[in-house]
Amino acid sequence: MDKIRSVTAPYRARTLRRLGPGIVLAIFVALLVIVPKTPGTLRPTPVLSSLERSGQVSLARDCGYSAPLPSDASRSLWLFCDSPVYVRKTDRAGRSGWSLQRFIEGSTAAVSPPGSAGRAPGGLSEVAAPGDPGRPATRASAAPAPFLAQPSSLVMPGGSPCGLDGSYAASWVSGVTRVPSAPDLLITFNNYCVLSGTGGFVREGFGLAEYDPATGSLSDDVTVFAGAPLGSPVFSGRYLYLYGPACTGRKSGRCTGTIAEARVPASPAAWGNPLSYRWLTGGRSAMWTPDAAAATGVIAGHSPSGVSVASFAAAGRGFVLVEQTNIDGAFAVYGSASPAGPWTRVTSGRVPCRAAAGYANFCRAIIGHPELSTPAQLVLSYFNPATAAHGHVMLAGFRW
Repeated sequence: MDKIRSVTAPYRARTLRRLGPGIVLAIFVALLVIVPKTPGTLRPTPVLSSLERSGQVSLARDCGYSAPLPSDASRSLWLFCDSPVYVRKTDRAGRSGWSLQRFIEGSTAAVSPPGSAGRAPGGLSEVAAPGDPGRPATRASAAPAPFLAQPSSLVMPGGSPCGLDGSYAASWVSGVTRVPSAPDLLITFNNYCVLSGTGGFVREGFGLAEYDPATGSLSDDVTVFAGAPLGSPVFSGRYLYLYGPACTGRKSGRCTGTIAEARVPASPAAWGNPLSYRWLTGGRSAMWTPDAAAATGVIAGHSPSGVSVASFAAAGRGFVLVEQTNIDGAFAVYGSASPAGPWTRVTSGRVPCRAAAGYANFCRAIIGHPELSTPAQLVLSYFNPATAAHGHVMLAGFRW
């Protein structure tokens, strides 16, 4: 199996399920002390649910994507990947620690309270499982619930059904954006069989689904093809554009490959049909081919560990591509007037993230958030493995 997959997508091994009392909660203020302060930017801040604000629960959710609600742009739907739920417990000797209560495979969702650009959202309210008639769509104090349905018919290397030997099937969110002239949000995801112990996983499909926040329902949920992972959906003109790191090898612990880009006509009938997709090739000439294997890189010579693309028009920045350049939190930012490029380097930096002692994990999932960014500040989320009980999604601002 291609080991580089453990670098290019969210990683959460099933071994989390067997952990006892966890690492003592890292004080977020202590993290701020070691981070150089840049005037006027958002300092590292955890993305917390209302449930977590009691101090008795910690959600070590992986990756954090967001998009404004169609009905209220001051609030956003947040989508997360695998979501371990830790609770604080005290033993007979009076020692307090964290214990894994539940592990939610695949994805969870929450909604932010009204907010504004340049600031972290307040306590998020958890979203009920789509179509769950027994719960309101959101509830501030509720526990997280599974969001995307667990994929079926996945297999492990060798052909055994996924789910044996501690493996599990997961649909990991890879992006979200509003569908033009509709009350829905379009969600992209990639299906994986996550292997136990090794931290590896088998990539088995890319798909899309529409979500109506007003009714709490999913529709047009379809797995399109089993090719390269895609995400970062961007609507522009008549097309839906998608991006993803296409990794072909591994060198010094990082992906070697390119940033792939596909486009498809902007309608459910088209984006649900694999024959409608075209892939960028030809460099700056922006030619499109139906052959995914013939795709060339969006930015020549780059080998990303992850990529996030979105329209930052509201912040006066056009289209913005954030490339994670290694597993230690380094990133580079590019801008373009078109979703197809060409791309010009804007800035670079590193999110304040460090590895956790004795924890086989890494800094990852660096994602841009247009609705939180301003003309002077780019706001990124990222997963810090050394924060809270076994890691947490954080937000930080960077001048650009």
